Amino acid sequence: MSTDKPLLQSPKLHEYLQVWGTSIGRILQEVASAPHTWHELSPGDSQAHLASLKDNSVSIQFEASQHLSGNQGFTLATKDAVRLSQLLLAEAEDGSEAMSDDHRDAIGELFRQFAGATASSLKGLAGGEVSFKWVGLHPFPEVPGLQTGLQWTSPGLPPLTIVADLSSSLLAALNPAAPQPLDLPPPSPPPAPLAKTRDPKLELLMDVELDVTLRFGERQMALHDILDLSAGSVVELNQYVQDPVELLVGRKVIARGEVVVVDGSYALRVMQIISPIERIESLRT
Repeated sequence: MSTDKPLLQSPKLHEYLQVWGTSIGRILQEVASAPHTWHELSPGDSQAHLASLKDNSVSIQFEASQHLSGNQGFTLATKDAVRLSQLLLAEAEDGSEAMSDDHRDAIGELFRQFAGATASSLKGLAGGEVSFKWVGLHPFPEVPGLQTGLQWTSPGLPPLTIVADLSSSLLAALNPAAPQPLDLPPPSPPPAPLAKTRDPKLELLMDVELDVTLRFGERQMALHDILDLSAGSVVELNQYVQDPVELLVGRKVIARGEVVVVDGSYALRVMQIISPIERIESLRT
């Protein structure tokens, strides 16, 4: 259920919060076995709720990636976080209990479910796959571009209020401003066409298909270790998750980038690439 007077001017931004509200409500209904409806709070009510929390709150942070980018955070009262974790753990609800490590793990798992359900519903809005990387129970790392309260109600249960924090970059992606004209310098002369700089004999090879490989990493292993591999074995690579993936033609690295998902298939978003001339030269060696 959305507000009678939408808080947000951007339909895309408003729809983004609607997806979060509906997805969270659906999972709360499954966990609590009771229907949940939601609405956005007014700016004044959102700020009043934040002020009432003071230091008695829990902060949750995600990082949006793929077709949306930026930080997405949430803040809720500690008693509400304890109550939600007790629902997930099938414990008796008592928001006055101190928040234990089990409660922290449970609230993290519940919000990951919220984020997963939301991400799967945002593809049409964002124009492609969206993912929310779990960062942890951490305060929002910057001054939010937007803070707005979302509240869920259900018969027989106290209202649940969560304040959503959106970074300026995420807000800009969802609420793009009209482009402003730029005072640009005169354009530089166009570079000489590639065809004039390469060997004419190479023209005969331009339609030849080549194998292109993505390399996530590599590792040298002794033969006896290879023979010991079985289903379920884990082979560690020499590359960290945040390191760029390499694009190879033959055995030569020609580009680096990040892995994305496009229409259910893996793809590479190129972040760094050598020049066309260097690409041709790499094929000669």
